[in-house]
Amino acid sequence: MGEITPSEKDKIWEEVRKEFPDDEMMQELHFIRQVHYQQTKDMSLDERLRFYGGERRKTSV
Repeated sequence: MGEITPSEKDKIWEEVRKEFPDDEMMQELHFIRQVHYQQTKDMSLDERLRFYGGERRKTSV
């Protein structure tokens, strides 16, 4: 899992505050989505599923 540096977090905060200037809830949601993206962007599907606490399931059609 990739770690996010304090300067990267500051940059993400700056971007989300510009995108949602009057909506603190959307800033919080978008911030954590961006952090999770940065942490998981180089992971395989199985690694991302484990990161989020899930597992791959077979589907029957």
